Amino acid sequence: MTEFLRRLNVYSKGPQNGNSTATYEAFFDNIASVRPYCRDDRVGTSLAAHLTQKANGQLTVDIEVWHPGEQEKADAWLTAIDDALVGVGAVVHDSFSSPAAGVSLMRVTAALNVISQLLDVDLIAKIETLPAGTTDRLSPSDVTAEELADLPIPSADAPIVGIIDSGVQAGHPLLRGCIVEATTVSGSLSDGVDRHGHGTSVASILLHGSIDTQIASGDWEAPPCRILSVRVLDEENRIPSNRLPQSEISNAVEYLSSRGVKVINLSLGDEDGVMVANRAPTLAAVLDSLARKFGVVFVVPTGNVVPAEYSGLMDDKFRSDYPYRMLESPVSGLIDPAPSAISLTVGGSVPALKPAALGTVPIGKPGWPSPFSRVGPGINGAIKPEINAAAGTLGQGIDGNETQVQDSFMVAVADGRPDGLAVVSYDIGTSLAAPRVARACAVVQDEYPDASANLIRSLVLQSVMGGSSPFRDDQKLTDGVRESKLLQLAGYGEVSEQRSVLSGDRDTVLFAEEQIPLDSVHLYTIPIPESFFIPGRVERGITVSLCYDPPVRARRMDYLASRMQFELLRGVSPDATIDLLLAEEKNARKARKELGQPLATLSSLPDKQRIPMKPSRTARSAGANQVGKFVWRSGLKRFNENSSEFVLAVQNVNRWDTPTRKQAYAVAIRLWVGSNLPPVYADLRTKIRAMKAQAVARSQVRS
Repeated sequence: MTEFLRRLNVYSKGPQNGNSTATYEAFFDNIASVRPYCRDDRVGTSLAAHLTQKANGQLTVDIEVWHPGEQEKADAWLTAIDDALVGVGAVVHDSFSSPAAGVSLMRVTAALNVISQLLDVDLIAKIETLPAGTTDRLSPSDVTAEELADLPIPSADAPIVGIIDSGVQAGHPLLRGCIVEATTVSGSLSDGVDRHGHGTSVASILLHGSIDTQIASGDWEAPPCRILSVRVLDEENRIPSNRLPQSEISNAVEYLSSRGVKVINLSLGDEDGVMVANRAPTLAAVLDSLARKFGVVFVVPTGNVVPAEYSGLMDDKFRSDYPYRMLESPVSGLIDPAPSAISLTVGGSVPALKPAALGTVPIGKPGWPSPFSRVGPGINGAIKPEINAAAGTLGQGIDGNETQVQDSFMVAVADGRPDGLAVVSYDIGTSLAAPRVARACAVVQDEYPDASANLIRSLVLQSVMGGSSPFRDDQKLTDGVRESKLLQLAGYGEVSEQRSVLSGDRDTVLFAEEQIPLDSVHLYTIPIPESFFIPGRVERGITVSLCYDPPVRARRMDYLASRMQFELLRGVSPDATIDLLLAEEKNARKARKELGQPLATLSSLPDKQRIPMKPSRTARSAGANQVGKFVWRSGLKRFNENSSEFVLAVQNVNRWDTPTRKQAYAVAIRLWVGSNLPPVYADLRTKIRAMKAQAVARSQVRS
């Protein structure tokens, strides 16, 4: 509010310093109206339905209390509400407060009339009923335990990946010898044994990837990791009713971190908690603060949506145009915690398909988004999901009937149900896509044990490859619109475990980790391989990924404390690059008036100097996980003394962070050439060594 009033005061003075518009005019133009925050803003969708029914009795709800920024005052507000509720006979089961995330919560059982009265209390931000459990869809296979005997196990020094879920069945043939520990840190659960089956299914994919393929071939690879499972879900696949998800998950993350875990798979979400506008959901904000505090990588799914909820009429066109319907519907957005800015969010994609039953066709094509996978964007337009992975699809009758579930469209998983009749079953869902990405993170950690969470995310993201697009042949859409739609559905592409860690002769990865001051620029000089200059219509390209972990604040319009971004330039000196970047942060109108000419910025450079990577800087810089790509279809030309090198400019712009703080980040760069061109690996290595020698020589001269 202090910042709002400051801006209002500046804006009220009108245009200054010869400018034609007032400072912050665009900000205030976006405000449609100002009114008091009221009970309609506080009531959740599900709670509103309960109150409409005017039923008697009690209800258990989650209450979000405004966080004032000062923890002492936040605790006082929670205590005041707690005392008032106990005074009217309500039960306060749990409370949680995080100053880093800006979140305060309570889980309460109270009479409906008491809950209704709470909707008029100024200290309260939101009240909603408890999330629903997930539906069991498993279909058993005929694979026997004997067929899965003596599978290879991870090496003793393989990285340990955390799973926060319903626990695991450690003795399952697909998990045997891979579980370091299966435990719980919840006072409401007795042990870490899976009594639902979901956690065991997730663990099996994390360990083995495509189980179907390995069953068919009989050739099993050793898992790239071991698993430490912390159970937070009960036998109904729900957080215990007397505990807040934020409390249970925070405790689980703290325990996993104390055991040295860097990668955590969290295949859960609030199916009723669809993200509203740009507001950060509470669990997403908590995950972001935990990722920063403990230096861990969270991998989370987008969540599932029932096609009938977003589709309307289930006609015979649905199986080909469902992606359009998903993007147009207000109910198919991300659910908490999928909008988490620092986490890797994973959408589901249609896998390679087996023959369908007679009269049934699959919905979508291999590589398309699964018809139940929720869509982005994330907070403030961030690209979410960042990655997609196989999650299965649904079938539909050729006459356009309702959707159908068939084994041939599903994903093979370990069946961990206590009463399950099978060892391996088939299932669908984005919960099964997330562990494929967590597995790629484990592969990176195995190769680089000392890598930070930022570097793990960056190396995984630079590996992504674009798949099949449902918009490719739509002539009504421009290329930019096609790209924007696909980013909302599938992010930057599909993960590749191998490309995450390996450099080949024609496919080489460079990476760096650094800390950057606020409102500063870091420059990286990248030698261009000679193969890039060879004439001929052969493709060659570059991919850049950038990941960082800024402070966050739930309910702030500027959710991330700072915004990082990058540009790739060629033929521009480092000094000129800095001047161009600084110019973009100055008041362009004032500069034009004083200089009498347009102020040069990065966007004013020609394409041969400013590499127009896709997606654009504007699109990718809204998030904490960014990827940019560019492909040349012919040889480059040298046009000045700086054109034999790329300059990667990484910029950090402060929004509300502490001015003296430095932001940690990681970048990864992949350079590749087609098979008809000479290799690049040895060439790059030689050039980088020469650049390092030159840098040392310059340093000695200066000293």
